[in-house]
This record gives sequence, structure tokens and C-alpha cells, in this order.
Amino acid sequence: MPAEPTSIKGRVLLVSAPWPLFNRPSLPLGALKAYLSKAVPQVQTEVCHLFLQVAQAVGYDHYQGVSRRVWRAEAVFSALLYPERAHLAESLYTSTLKRGDPAPDDFQQLVRQVKGVMGDWLQRINWSALELVGFSISFCQVTASLYLISQIKILCPSLPVVVGGSSFSGERSADLLRVFPGIDYLVVGEGERPLAGLLRHLTNSGSRPTSTLPDGVFSSDTRPSEMDRFSQLSRLDRLPAPDYDDYFKMLAGFSPHQRFFPVLPIEASRGCWWQRHDAAGQFRGCAFCNLNLQWQGYRTKRPEQVIREVDDLVRRHQVLSLTFADNAFPVKQASSIFDGIRGMGRDLSIFTELRANTPPPLLRKMKQAGVDTVQVGIEALSSQLLAKMNKGMRVIDNLNLMKHCEALGIVNASNLMLHFPDSDDDDVQETLHSIAFARWYRPLKTVSFWLGLDSPVYRLARRFHIRSVFNHPNLKKLFPVPVAANIRFMIQGYRGDRTRQLKLWRSVEIETRQWQKDYDIMQRQTGGKPALAFRDGGRFIIIDQHLPMQAAARHRLTGISAEIYRFCHTPRTLKQVAGMFVAHSPEQIRAFFKSMVKKRLIFEERDCFLSLAVPASRLQ
Repeated sequence: MPAEPTSIKGRVLLVSAPWPLFNRPSLPLGALKAYLSKAVPQVQTEVCHLFLQVAQAVGYDHYQGVSRRVWRAEAVFSALLYPERAHLAESLYTSTLKRGDPAPDDFQQLVRQVKGVMGDWLQRINWSALELVGFSISFCQVTASLYLISQIKILCPSLPVVVGGSSFSGERSADLLRVFPGIDYLVVGEGERPLAGLLRHLTNSGSRPTSTLPDGVFSSDTRPSEMDRFSQLSRLDRLPAPDYDDYFKMLAGFSPHQRFFPVLPIEASRGCWWQRHDAAGQFRGCAFCNLNLQWQGYRTKRPEQVIREVDDLVRRHQVLSLTFADNAFPVKQASSIFDGIRGMGRDLSIFTELRANTPPPLLRKMKQAGVDTVQVGIEALSSQLLAKMNKGMRVIDNLNLMKHCEALGIVNASNLMLHFPDSDDDDVQETLHSIAFARWYRPLKTVSFWLGLDSPVYRLARRFHIRSVFNHPNLKKLFPVPVAANIRFMIQGYRGDRTRQLKLWRSVEIETRQWQKDYDIMQRQTGGKPALAFRDGGRFIIIDQHLPMQAAARHRLTGISAEIYRFCHTPRTLKQVAGMFVAHSPEQIRAFFKSMVKKRLIFEERDCFLSLAVPASRLQ
């Protein structure tokens, strides 16, 4: 890193606009502040978690109701950004409401509340005293950030504005600068080095020509061919822990009944390590994913660094809830990380995302360290569909992870993606078959496929039976046509087999709703214990199989049958089982498996078998 010029001085304000989750500080801005404080110490960096002020004003339940839906959240500030089109924003907002929805149903009142909060905040800031104002923009923050930028430019036209974040990391991101002239600079990719370089550029050199802008920073004069100049840290080892002091200071200023215990975001890595080519060798990673456009490659922090950050943040802010923000948690470092966290001796509550091939011993370590909720990249219960998505998993792998979460008492908050382009009736039938064996585990939440800008499906649209791609039609309700037509947003629309997909997956939607009802009933019947569990008697095991509104079925397996059932606690091939139990022929073993599959006590996939019952002792 170049030496910092001694003439740098001034203040920088970094803003996170509504509508991210209100109960956690902004990780991107916390990381940026910590980095800038060391890289450019002469500049005073302040962070405003403005979304928290809005949450306080409109009420936490109402705020959460708005923030759960992208179009709903974007509609609120669209009405402020384009008041002459507020009726279109209101129609979009209203179309997202359902009976019992926690979001406010009076759109105009909500807009007035939010406008009041924004007006008070804008008037409190001495904009002329700032060197730069920056916005980190992700889902649900586009119209809010653009509205605030427009108001700041009215109050202080000469103040440079820079934006960055995942919402503008894809194709044609530079168009943002031409469509919204109030934005002076755009950071594409990781923010630390580009933003530090921009501060040096602005404060040490006066009005240099734009050709001297640091890598990763672009202006309206930047040529499209230059937009691939990323500038990111080669290693994450020396990153300081995120600085969340501004968030906690704001929260401490609330009245006692409005305070709460936040969740601390932590990152152990950036990017995604799952980069295997699809079968045709045309793309890497998951077909639907566009979450890693702002990173190049995959980088991890050292385990001791992650452990130290967790320890420091928990001590500093005296909260015990953490969420790992990694898109793909580093498998190689995971064991050391969670051993270290467990060694702190604190009663933590941790959320993280996982892949379905996470080994059960590692999952057990995570539970012991405090992991109580996970989101697994399951996406499908059809192996054929998983192959189309390039997930690198099978149904039996997904069921195995679901089973072990159930055994350990870890909440598995994972999704089942419906309407994926190019899915067919075979995918649906396989999904329905798999659900019949998964019904004893926590149900998956159904989500509809949406087309992400620059995702493999977007880039290879024809391969997935998509005839054309374009900005999502809802954008015409948020923005005037010239704006909606001239920049690309992260959520795209498309023409293909959408109508067919909606009809095709209806049976799965119905079955998944029934799955949830049955699971809730069985949880009441068992007092919250697993609905399919076995107790071990040494030479025999007893399996209790609960069914909704029925007496439990009880099965006893003895001798070799019990041993095989235990052996298939993780997926085993017929060859592996036959090799372990050589006194029995493959035909005898297959006959046993057939009887177990018929009773839905074992799941079979292409001569691979998984016992579905969990140990009655959750931590076995």
C-alpha cells in the first residue's frame, strides 16, 4: 500500500440507507470504516446506519414487514424520488401485500413518515464540512440511496458522492453514472483499496484529471473497456475487525423500550470456493447465482483472525448473537474456527450458510460452538434438477444434512427453489418423491426462481429455454422509462417457459404446505423432539416413526439389520455395505433395504442408501 500523504485531512460520511435488516449493523460499512481508519488515518470516517433510524420511527415490526420484499421496499423511496409517479409506486407496493402482512397498509402515511425522518437527518448534517459522502447499495437500498443523493446535491452541489455495493457490480454498472449525474464516482468490486485511493486522490491532488482515478473507481468519463479494473486485497489476513461503534451509539440514544440486542455480522471469507465447471464446461458455480460479482476469486481469513474478531466484538458490544455473512463458509478452516469459538466458553447464538456436503462431525462442532441456525444451499430435492443448477449435490446429500440438523437441534432455514427454467415433470415427480421421505425433517421454504443479472442462467439464456432477457417490468413502476431502459438492475425479467413452470410446480407448492402442517403437528406430538428417531439397545435398535394425528409406528431391528441401519447413518453405497458385512450376500442386503425403503425408514438413490431416523440422543 502506498504511503499516505500527510496533507490528507477532513471528514467522510458513509451511509447505509433503508431497507436492510434493522437488527444488525452494516458489515460493508463497518469493514470500510475499520480499514480507512488505518489506511488513511488523517481522515475522520463516520458511518450512519440510517436504516436503524427509519426502523425506530416506523416501528420495528412495520420496518421488518417492508424490508422482507424487495419491490415493496423500493416502492417507498420511489414515491419520494419521483413524486409525480407516486401512484405507480403505490400500486406496486399494494400488490405485494397479503392478508395478515406485518407491513403497513397505508402507503402514503408510510411515505410521509419516512420523508420526515430523511428530512430531519438531512438538515442535521453539515454537508459542507465533508470531504466525501459514500453509499453502500445492496438489495432494497437502490431508490432510498438515489433519493438521498438527490437531496444532498441540492443542499451541497459540490460535495463528491461515491456509491458501491453488490447492486451495481454487474454488467453495464457504469450506466448508473450517466443516468444519475448526482453520483460522481462508482466503486466496482471490493471497496477498501479503491475508497482509500479515492480519498487520497480528492484530498491530496485537488482537481486531477479523471484518468488518474485509482483502480476500481470510475466516473462518468470512464470508457467501458476500463470497467474491469478491480482493485481488491490479495489477502484478508490484515483486515481489522469491523467497526460497529456508530451503530451501537445510535441504538444507545433510543428510549429504553426501543433498544434491543443486535446481531453482529462476521465474515470469514469473501467470494465463493464452489467454482466447479458444469457438465458442458460453459460456466462455473451455481447456475442461478450472481452473489459474487463484486469479488474476484475466493479469499479467507486465518482461523485465529476470525476467532480474535469474534472475541473482540463480543467483548466490545456485549452481545452474544452472531451471523456469518460468507456466501460460502471456508470448509478447510471451519473446524479450527469453531473449535476456537467454542473455547471462548460463551453461550453464543450463531447463524451461518453451508453447503450440503458439510461433514456431520463438523456440524456437531458447529453446534457445540453455538451454531443454532443454518441456511444450507439445498435449492432442490431432485438430483436431475440439482445437476441443471450445477449444485454438485444429490438429493441424498441434502437429506443427510437435513437429518443431521434435525438430530442436533439446529434450525435448518433453507430454501426449495421452484420454477427454475428448463425444469420438467421428471424434476417435479422426483421432488414429490423426495418430500415423502423428508417429511420428518424441518420443511424447506419455497421460493420462486428470479433471474439475476450476469448469472450463468442470464448469460446462457438459450440453454435454459429463455428466449429473451430484460429489466424486470416492475422497474417501470419505480423509475421513468428512460431510467428503467438504460441501466441494468440485479433482478432481471425474461421470456421463456414461465407460465408452464408455474403450472408444473403447483403440486409441489401444495405438498410443501402440507409438509409444514404435518411437521408442526408431529412436533406437538413429540414435544419438539425428532419425529423419526431410534434408540440403541446394543444388539438391537427401536425406531419410533411418528405420523400426523396417528399413533406412532414402532420398529425393532436386531442383529445385522441394526448394524446396517447404524452404518448407513451417512450415505453408503451397496458396495460399501456389502464390503462391510461380507457374511451377507448383496441380494440379502438389497432385500433388507427394499423393506426399509417401503416403510420410509431408509432413502435410496442409485444404489446409495441413507438411514432416515436420527439418534434419540441429539448429540450422538
